[in-house]
Amino acid sequence: MKTISTKSGKKLIFRPPQSNDFEALFKYAKTIEAEDTFILLNPQEPVTYQEEEKYLASVLKAIKTNQKVHILVIDNQKIVGGCHVEKRGRRQTHVGIFGIALLKDYRSEGIGKQLAEYVINQAQQKLNLTQVMLDCLAANLIALKFYQSLGFIEYGRQPQAFLYKGKYVDKVLFYKHLQ
Repeated sequence: MKTISTKSGKKLIFRPPQSNDFEALFKYAKTIEAEDTFILLNPQEPVTYQEEEKYLASVLKAIKTNQKVHILVIDNQKIVGGCHVEKRGRRQTHVGIFGIALLKDYRSEGIGKQLAEYVINQAQQKLNLTQVMLDCLAANLIALKFYQSLGFIEYGRQPQAFLYKGKYVDKVLFYKHLQ
């Protein structure tokens, strides 16, 4: 667990998910889904209660078996964001897949940078990773700049990989070598 301060001085907590977080996680998922931002969750394919139950169970198992680092952002018992790195398998056990999301009202407060750096550091230590990868919608210019500021390097694009609000959007592929 870690306490951080936002640019506006608000205190938030970073901590791993727990089994009793289900209701709060489901509410968070539904909120971010409704925002219909540049993530895979979207109102056209709503997350079900059962899917979220399975998701939390899989996250908790992956954390317990050192296959994943997952950190939630908590504001007064409310989940407002999350970030994870999941270890790949077989010949890629040195590589992790990165993901991050924050509710709209919590963006541009410096939370994302602190969260990403914390999770990547934890993943490097706990999962023994030397590289982290991610993909991003090309239309998400803020995220592209954010990932570059964290030291991620673009290494390719997949044309028309995502369908976002009725339009095909390229997928931008990034990697970061860890020290």
